[in-house]
Amino acid sequence: MLGPEHPRTASTLNNLAVVLEEQGNFAASRPLKERALAIDERVYGPEHPETATDLNNLAVLVLAEGDFALARRLLERALRIREKVFGTDNPNTVSVRRNLAIVISRGG
Repeated sequence: MLGPEHPRTASTLNNLAVVLEEQGNFAASRPLKERALAIDERVYGPEHPETATDLNNLAVLVLAEGDFALARRLLERALRIREKVFGTDNPNTVSVRRNLAIVISRGG
């Protein structure tokens, strides 16, 4: 048994959240993504690439919910982490920058 604070538990929560999100069930998806983020922040730390991934994933959801301000804050944090870890031209960084540009273009 992995336990509720294991990184694989966070990954599984995020995967389930994505399925729910794709079904349009944002209300059920969001707490799972938030929990995955909380686990990974505790396990890996606030500046880890896995934390950045969780921030990006949650931002995509809150953008779909229409919360542009929160999506922007999450993506800005994810971008800072990825730029620090991977550099500015890495595909991992570019994908977050692209998401941030979408949020800004929509008024966020």
